[in-house]
Amino acid sequence: MNAWRGTVAAAFAALATVTTAPYLAAWCRPPDGHAFTGVFFYRDDFYQYLSFAEQAGHGALAFRNKFDLRPHEPFVVNVEWWTAGVLGRLAGGPAAGFHALRLVALLGLVSGAAALLRRAGLSGAPLRWALALVVTGGGLGWLALWAGTPGWQVPDVAMGLYPFHQSLTNTHFAVGTALLLWSLALLLDARAARGPRWRWIATATLLGFSRPYDFATFAATAGLLGLVDLARARTRRSGVGGLLDLAWLAPVAVYYGLLAGAHPSFGGWGGQDIDLSPPLHHYVLALLPAALLWIVFAGRRGASAPAGVREALYAWGVANASLLLLGPSGLARQTVTGLGAAMLLLAATAVPRRALPWAVFALAPTSAFLLWRVFHPWPDCFAPRDYFAAVERLRGACAPGDVAIAPTDLSLMVAGLTPCSVVFGHRTLTPGYAERLAEGNRFYHEPDTPAGWRRAYVEARGARFVAVPAQGGERLLGPASPFRPILRTPLLEVWERR
Repeated sequence: MNAWRGTVAAAFAALATVTTAPYLAAWCRPPDGHAFTGVFFYRDDFYQYLSFAEQAGHGALAFRNKFDLRPHEPFVVNVEWWTAGVLGRLAGGPAAGFHALRLVALLGLVSGAAALLRRAGLSGAPLRWALALVVTGGGLGWLALWAGTPGWQVPDVAMGLYPFHQSLTNTHFAVGTALLLWSLALLLDARAARGPRWRWIATATLLGFSRPYDFATFAATAGLLGLVDLARARTRRSGVGGLLDLAWLAPVAVYYGLLAGAHPSFGGWGGQDIDLSPPLHHYVLALLPAALLWIVFAGRRGASAPAGVREALYAWGVANASLLLLGPSGLARQTVTGLGAAMLLLAATAVPRRALPWAVFALAPTSAFLLWRVFHPWPDCFAPRDYFAAVERLRGACAPGDVAIAPTDLSLMVAGLTPCSVVFGHRTLTPGYAERLAEGNRFYHEPDTPAGWRRAYVEARGARFVAVPAQGGERLLGPASPFRPILRTPLLEVWERR
């Protein structure tokens, strides 16, 4: 046990150091006049998460949608976002809270993977190399990019398909995979009568109230394992019990059905089919290296891993592959971000121990590319310092329920870092998003828009604050506007209703 803990501690320290270094570099070396936004990928989703964590930082347990101006009661319950908000209260804000939570998630991810590998019979140096394979492996994304495939079509670059990418870029993915790994490990213990069932039910419930996509994966995996047990005469009773135990997770499923299917303010989450999802055939390149390792070596060494572990990993892979192939939209593909971890775990338990170091180096190129890429971040990873000045001013001035009008990029920051609600914001949580974009273009960018239309628009939205270009307040809002400037910077101004 001490050796296993030492392996986990060393792997966590290495992964945390490697994946945190690009963030520190971006914070310390932003372009002139800019500051790091705190995120490399999925900026709009990141600020969506922050919009809930910001509410948790003020004591909320259930969250409202800051991108929906229609009256509604707080309804979202999410343990991950609540934890980020509580950590942010100590660390200096919701963004800092998420970065603190990312480190906690990495520990859970590394220890969860190591727990499954140990249950597969690995220890000592083979365990260390197998764990390295799981936390650094990737697909052929580097090759697809070199061949000219757009980055958004490369799943192991853009979709968080593997643990390293999740660790590097998205706390939400890392939390989901960590809880999924531990839920599966504790389920295996319960099936083998080595632990009580309440432990996997508890972690699966936490998973459901953190990342429901991975919850769907786990529920499907546990269901398949129950069916396997049911098909065998000697395990039929345990199969029935395992399937009945899934009823403990039913409240989570019912809650999300009500949230996404019936709640008017959050039904937009079901509209993620507007996301840019890679074509299915690109998943072949993304998964090919790990799949080949497993296929080549499974017959030689697979029998040495306990049957329960093999069955669990097979069920996980089948569940994710089914969701990927049969899912009706891009939303379904959000559920398969754990498929890379499943394939790497299968490969790690099949590859001969002496070949594990070679497997680690063979599957690392895409992860190495991603690390290089975030050390050379895109311009939109940074925002003008004047944006941060506006956010800081609004943080102290606005109260929950106050409405701010600002360009979309700034609106995302305002929703994530202040108590304000916003008119232009997240692509799936903003009702009538396309119409809001058209209105924003007319408000800010069409010079022939009458000031009267803008004033009427501000009144219709009930805005207390409006961000406008520098020296543009009177031009955009008119000389008789009921607003007064509360912040002037070289780039923009913030005006408040008198």
